[in-house]
Amino acid sequence: MPSLRTAIEAGCASAWPAMPDNPSTELLSRSRQPVYLQLATIFRRQIESGAWGPGAQIPSLEALCRQYGVARMTMHQALSMLDEEGLLERSRGRGTFVKAGRRPQRRVSLSTSWDEAVAIGDAIDTEALVESMGNVALPADLGLPCSGRHAAEYHFLRRLHRVEGRPFAICQVYIEAEVFAREPEAFRHGASVQVLDRFPGLQVSAARQRLTIVAAGAESAVALDLAVGAPVAELRRYACVDDVIVYYARIEFPTEFVCLDFDLLAPAAPQSDANLS
Repeated sequence: MPSLRTAIEAGCASAWPAMPDNPSTELLSRSRQPVYLQLATIFRRQIESGAWGPGAQIPSLEALCRQYGVARMTMHQALSMLDEEGLLERSRGRGTFVKAGRRPQRRVSLSTSWDEAVAIGDAIDTEALVESMGNVALPADLGLPCSGRHAAEYHFLRRLHRVEGRPFAICQVYIEAEVFAREPEAFRHGASVQVLDRFPGLQVSAARQRLTIVAAGAESAVALDLAVGAPVAELRRYACVDDVIVYYARIEFPTEFVCLDFDLLAPAAPQSDANLS
């Protein structure tokens, strides 16, 4: 009797399209990004995933050119990028070797409560980039379910968050006008959820957030030192007081910060997404 794996593979064989003779060439043709940049990304992931371990010799230039169907100059450009990044080391007459292993990942511990969202404010620095001259309306479409009522006016801020001096997130924030007027400097230079949380007599009655992966636009690419179109995590979050939205933010940050780590046998908890502010 055939094994389960054999049966699955046999069933899939009839459903899957045949692979092209040179899948690497077909893969590289899907993007308008220069081929050498695509190759550099492929090889960088080989190193970061551990497939190419520290000290390992990578395939020769000629072998890589044959595998990916590219010219020597293109492959040379790709490897030179990793050489400049300190990931590869070339030795004349011996070959090219992996100099460094996977880079330290700047992970974010994703929050599961309002208190955890407040706590992250202690670890970030905030720089105000743009501020509305007067009050504005809240966007009609918040991008996530919300039954809270819109206030008449909001103050708008665009800010950049840094962690240890490095760009961490760029965000657009709307604070209900009267709430903003109570501590304008605190909102300009600090994490909004922290400021809201310490207001005497102000009790958040509802809060929600949603995390999705989108393509970086020009503004976020410049602020976060990314390529236009690079994947970024977009967080949308709101907080209500007495069923009125007093805080709404749309935040973008590099996907390298995102780490989802779950105990699959743990008791179910309310779903949440991230802990930026």
